[in-house]
Amino acid sequence: MDHLEFRLLGSIDACVGGRRLDIGPRKRRYVLAALLLDLNRPVPVERLIDAVWEGDPPDSARMTVQGHVYRLRRTLVGARVESDSSGYLLLADPESVDALRFRRMVDEAARRDDRSGADLLDEALALWHGPALGDSGGGRSLEVAAVELEEARLAAVEELARRRLRLGEPERLVAPLRATVTANPHRERLVSLLMTTFYQVGRQAEALELYERTRRLLADQLGVDPGRELRSTFESLLSAQA
Repeated sequence: MDHLEFRLLGSIDACVGGRRLDIGPRKRRYVLAALLLDLNRPVPVERLIDAVWEGDPPDSARMTVQGHVYRLRRTLVGARVESDSSGYLLLADPESVDALRFRRMVDEAARRDDRSGADLLDEALALWHGPALGDSGGGRSLEVAAVELEEARLAAVEELARRRLRLGEPERLVAPLRATVTANPHRERLVSLLMTTFYQVGRQAEALELYERTRRLLADQLGVDPGRELRSTFESLLSAQA
């Protein structure tokens, strides 16, 4: 029997056997996301309203949320949406929610050795298929949740890179790290890891060029110099060349 699965690491979706269910309009997806982020715990109606509307909600907000919950109950066969005095809760297996599975896998990887931990981090990062919560667009609480999930993803990328470098596998990092640095050029720890990766695969000139490009970017856009970690990586690479 196919199980119901929920996706938050990209568009907000529910799937059965790989087939996407018709959740309905965007605001209903925001309600679903808020319930999933607090899976198996009551979510006050006020928090659901905050997840749906940016700024002041309309007078009809409470009734609109209740209507979306009613529709979700009819759509999500295999999960239960219940209500109590404090709000609504969605009851389901945490492993059915990709964001919760991702966090569980990252936590488990931290307890493993470099080889098995790196492999598990690869699996965890493969769960992502776009910006968290579909790049949000909902209310403030969903925007905060999306930022937190993205930070967790970047931290996992960094931890995976550190492990692959310790394992002597820098060639596996060049393409994914370069893409992540391109999307996050101000994140100095990522830049430092990519510099080290370039150096270990024999592309020393690119490592030094990356440092200089990042130094100029930080100065021009943020008015700051590279931090201690990035400077230390740069100096270590220079010393190794001497």
